[in-house]
Amino acid sequence: MSLRKGLVRLVVVAAPFVFCSLATQTRAQSQDETANATVPLYKTVSIKPTKSSIHADRTFGVKGESNEFTGTNLSTQELIQDAYHVNEDQIIGVPSWLNSERYDIEAKADNPAAGEGDKRMLQGLLSDYFRLAVHRETRLIPAYELVIAGDGPKLRESDSSHDDSALRVIQVENGRIMGREVPTATLARILSDQLGRPVLDSTKLSSHYDVTLQWPTAPDSSQTAVLTAIQEQLGLKLVPQLMPKEFLVIDHVEMPVAR
Repeated sequence: MSLRKGLVRLVVVAAPFVFCSLATQTRAQSQDETANATVPLYKTVSIKPTKSSIHADRTFGVKGESNEFTGTNLSTQELIQDAYHVNEDQIIGVPSWLNSERYDIEAKADNPAAGEGDKRMLQGLLSDYFRLAVHRETRLIPAYELVIAGDGPKLRESDSSHDDSALRVIQVENGRIMGREVPTATLARILSDQLGRPVLDSTKLSSHYDVTLQWPTAPDSSQTAVLTAIQEQLGLKLVPQLMPKEFLVIDHVEMPVAR
């Protein structure tokens, strides 16, 4: 797997991220996500192919407490992500049109839905008008576990005189990570983005650190370069593991008929 490259990004972190413990056993589950609890259904629904360009702004949301849903230039995949609280990489069985075909949608309900009812209503809309049927599965995926290397950590603790409540600014660019007052959990999250797979923080280090990590970015460079740099420069190690991850599997979906 090649390294993910992009423009310089600034990551502003207000608090450490929390990761779940690493598990090595998968759990099979298959539950029908289509027949949902009784919530008010949308009384009127308008779904039309968008007249906006693919690069135009995409907007959607529920107006106030009325449960009036409006969306502009939306793909079916975006609707599914919002309705089921999943990321793009958690959806399996995606047909090619799911992200390329875009729609303008207006839906109104007689009665508002409480709590997570708006999500259930959107699920119902997808079921009724897109014939969407899905279920959830948990599968094992490749991951890394961040641990302390044999010679011990080489991290430099941040100056405790700094205001601990201040925002920490971390600069991430091709071949380099630099930051002040960085928790190891945040470092793991950044490494996860760079390596393209989850990184779980198992260092048990509780301090904040000033981090500078650099690795070669030549075309023939691989993840090995990052793993070596982490161990030599930070005294940490990435150990390959498998971890469970929940996916939303699309069993059936159709393009809606314009109405």
